[in-house]
Amino acid sequence: NSSLTGESDPLSRTPEFTNDNPLETKNLAFFSSNAVEGACVGIVVNTGDRTIMGRIARLTGSIVQEQTPIAIEIEHFIRLITAVAVVLGVSFFIIGRILGYDWLDACIFLIGILVANVPEGLLATVTVCLTLTAQRMKVKNCLVRNLEAVETLGSTSVICSDKTGTLTQNRMTVGDNGYW
Repeated sequence: NSSLTGESDPLSRTPEFTNDNPLETKNLAFFSSNAVEGACVGIVVNTGDRTIMGRIARLTGSIVQEQTPIAIEIEHFIRLITAVAVVLGVSFFIIGRILGYDWLDACIFLIGILVANVPEGLLATVTVCLTLTAQRMKVKNCLVRNLEAVETLGSTSVICSDKTGTLTQNRMTVGDNGYW
């Protein structure tokens, strides 16, 4: 059952029902479990989506991807700049027509103002800032795979983990305790 429970040590199994929780009871072995000693006979009680792995797959498949705070802010900024550019462009088009400019010249004003309001350096600036922050986090042994996650991770104050072995070398101990 190590693929589900995370336990690396072999666990004994008995025919008696010991717990309502399928992960805790001693009479169930899940797909891909290895028998390291002894012999047994088993029956299949669930298959496919009705198994524990099926439930986990269904839960992970229903996760909704949320936007990071920086992505929300950038999208808001882009909408604001776009609205300003369109209002200015249409205003200059109307003013140009009122002043007697040809419609083609007024359209050139409109297009020129729209293009002039595009913040060309925004993407490069945001990418450089997030990359520099990721490099600073790397110095503190924090590897970031997604640059947008840097901003979200930077505002995190506590990270909790329940995976025995990967982080703790099979020893659950408190390494540091303090108030900030």
